[in-house]
Amino acid sequence: MVRVIPFRAYRYDKDKVGDFAKIVTPPYDIIKGAKIDQLQSLSEYNIAWVIKNKPKDDDTESNNQYTRARDHFNKWMSEGILKQDNAESFYVYGQDFEIEGGKLFRFGFIGLIELEEFASSAPSSGIFSGVLQHEETLPKDIEDRLSLCRSCKANFGQIFVIYPDHEGSVDAVLERNMKKNPVADITDDEGVRHRLWQIDKKEDTDEITAIMKDKYVIIADGHHRYKTALALSKENPELNSARFRMLTFVNISNPGLVVLPTHRRIQNVEAFSRDLLLKQLNEYFEVKAFDSKEEMFSLMDKMFKEGEHSFGLFMDDAKFYTMTLKDLTIMDKLLSDKSEELRSLDVSILHSLILDKMLGINKEKLAQGTIKGGGYVTYIKGIGDAVEESIKDVKESSQAVFFMNPTRVDEVEAVSKNFECMPQKSTFFQPKVWTGFTINKLE
Repeated sequence: MVRVIPFRAYRYDKDKVGDFAKIVTPPYDIIKGAKIDQLQSLSEYNIAWVIKNKPKDDDTESNNQYTRARDHFNKWMSEGILKQDNAESFYVYGQDFEIEGGKLFRFGFIGLIELEEFASSAPSSGIFSGVLQHEETLPKDIEDRLSLCRSCKANFGQIFVIYPDHEGSVDAVLERNMKKNPVADITDDEGVRHRLWQIDKKEDTDEITAIMKDKYVIIADGHHRYKTALALSKENPELNSARFRMLTFVNISNPGLVVLPTHRRIQNVEAFSRDLLLKQLNEYFEVKAFDSKEEMFSLMDKMFKEGEHSFGLFMDDAKFYTMTLKDLTIMDKLLSDKSEELRSLDVSILHSLILDKMLGINKEKLAQGTIKGGGYVTYIKGIGDAVEESIKDVKESSQAVFFMNPTRVDEVEAVSKNFECMPQKSTFFQPKVWTGFTINKLE
């Protein structure tokens, strides 16, 4: 059983902080370098002062980035900058955004979930209900987020989860409440409009809790944050509130739920040969060369819509290649211990057949790759100027870039329900859920 409950969030007092757009931020993991200073310069109350307080050379055990974050947080609460809502509430979170010129609206709700370990098997009888992970995570230290949680005893950032509600039962409750005036309404510097509505009527909150009881949830973004919350709860068994974590829940059937591709840039492969790679690719793929990336992506998109497995490739030889898999049964040999759903993913084909079998980039070498770079693979989010930048990088220093079609939402659901994990960076849900609209204090 999934237990989802309302909570009394701490929220900024607009009369004291002014423009919410100067207060809330993207998630902590995409705030880096100069962006930290930029956000903190917007307001002395910007949530970046807490979630990304910068370390100093003279930091000590009693005075460091986490204690400073705690001091900011406590000061804001004591001065009424942050006020706790009177009623146990859920919060509708809606985002208006554009993808390739199309206008979309994604909405869900913010609430607490009672923490449980990731499910690894289905019950012997009855409906499955639990928490699923959908992709492998890159090895990285969760100590940073755990240190912040230990110091502040609060949830600041969201974990983004999706759940099946094809009848739209929860959405009906959310839509009723979206007829009210939002309690927050901002447009960020990328043109995404973020709105928040409070659901404080007990009949509504009880209805959401009851509907969610028989659901399962899939972590779409925030695997490390969920693991951090589990670790904190185990460290503090006496703290009942630590058994719960603040999440943003979005219906799998929401028309605004969009998954964008994450491309792979290749570097540092010993004895890399364009000619040899093309020869190997031709054995398993229908390979076509084009003079422009537009032609490459056009064929990739056509194949995607036809249910084929198609990839793009650029290697700085004045050509853009589209490769379409000839016979999917090759994956039966490469991933014989995995489900059909996992074997037929584009990302599985790329990782197993091309990166591992042809280029020698196995799981251990893959684990060295990051969004920042380094290792053998750099992950490139398919948004903005990322494609152009990756092509430029191949011309200057890297060896190749493989372009992907997006993973479908129903593929995420199918693999998760098999209690399997996709390869790392299989999905990129856009837009990100922002931090600072609601805070859950662990009392």
